[in-house]
Amino acid sequence: MGIGFILSVKKLLPILFLFTGFQANAVLIGNLTYDGTYISGDGRTYLGLDTIAPWDYATTLAATQVNGEYEDYRIANTADADYFIGSLFGANADNCSTVDGTASTNTHCGDLVGWSEGLFGLSAPDELYDALFFIADEAGALNEFGVVLATHHGAVTQLEGMETHYEADSFSEFGDYPDTPIGFLLLKDTIVQANEPSILAIMGLGIFGLGYARRRRQS
Repeated sequence: MGIGFILSVKKLLPILFLFTGFQANAVLIGNLTYDGTYISGDGRTYLGLDTIAPWDYATTLAATQVNGEYEDYRIANTADADYFIGSLFGANADNCSTVDGTASTNTHCGDLVGWSEGLFGLSAPDELYDALFFIADEAGALNEFGVVLATHHGAVTQLEGMETHYEADSFSEFGDYPDTPIGFLLLKDTIVQANEPSILAIMGLGIFGLGYARRRRQS
């Protein structure tokens, strides 16, 4: 197509990035991408881990009901937490992403490559890990909630049904440890789609390229 076309496209790139919402600092771990607001991949969208971290269980549950702020989301259960862990590890094997029908008390899932504290939203600030709660509904769970922990080195641990209602709410803005908030994992079964201007910008760039190449051949 010639150097002229390449230079023309390079001039359009800033405009294209503006329309597509290009994120230079987007984070990719396993099959999941975090854009600063949403974690997405494998057909699901999750809220960033610090988005609702200060909320207790009752506030979080209310937000997922009709007319709630996140009514199209749900609080993760054990199977959802397993799925999330599997997506974090991507093609790498882990010890936690398969639902086996019984709760585990303390399982080392594996070590994430490229992980550091706060990559998917800073949960439990000032600590050396990120954490999230989920509803423990697997047979044999000792208490209502489970927790997934990822240390700043990337070691992931899952505790299914180890947290009581009081213990989970202790890490909210109303609890005993408001300075280290840990929220519940919220998700929905669709990925946030690129907005219409993004698609139009890409199509426009392609049409421009075809037209330019045609004129070059005719000249």
